[in-house]
Amino acid sequence: MTYRVRRKFISTKFCIDGQICKIFLDPEREYRKGYWFWKVGFAVGKSNRQLNDWFNHKKNKRARSLDNKITGKTGMKAILRGFKEVLKLRWLIQPGDCIELDCTSGDPERQFHAWSRWHKHHPEWVINYDYKAFYWYRPPYADDAVWKSFDITPITPVDRTANTTGEKYFDCFRVKPKGNKKEFSMEQTLELVGQILPS
Repeated sequence: MTYRVRRKFISTKFCIDGQICKIFLDPEREYRKGYWFWKVGFAVGKSNRQLNDWFNHKKNKRARSLDNKITGKTGMKAILRGFKEVLKLRWLIQPGDCIELDCTSGDPERQFHAWSRWHKHHPEWVINYDYKAFYWYRPPYADDAVWKSFDITPITPVDRTANTTGEKYFDCFRVKPKGNKKEFSMEQTLELVGQILPS
């Protein structure tokens, strides 16, 4: 008998100005064998039940009342706080998995513009301008050469909201040769990766 390993649904809540904000991370599908595509949902409402009904596309008044709203009564600070929470939650997904932030609120242009401002601080996020969506892949990426020769151990950086560009990319995981028990530091990882990249 075989068992299919499935990623688990993730959510978190926080309050702003008396309203409940909730972020949902839902493993929607495998975009490549062994690597999952996660959909992010973000809503602001009066109750946990209302937010869950909205996320589950329930056809009731509670869910419909959120369809055309972006921040409730809290203004743009809800989006800012929500983005920071997503930056922290992203470390709960597996290496190589992808997160999508799309702008499907009642005011997608405003939402896209707000998130675009933070892209200069997080250039590792990929933007799809046609669909107004942002994508982040947890290092090492699914097509990284390290997967061929090494076992990967995910690492959560000290600053979970920092970007993962340049050498920070290697702060997100440790490697060891397949079958070896010893893990390597970032400097050792760079040296080993440099040796296998030409091949």
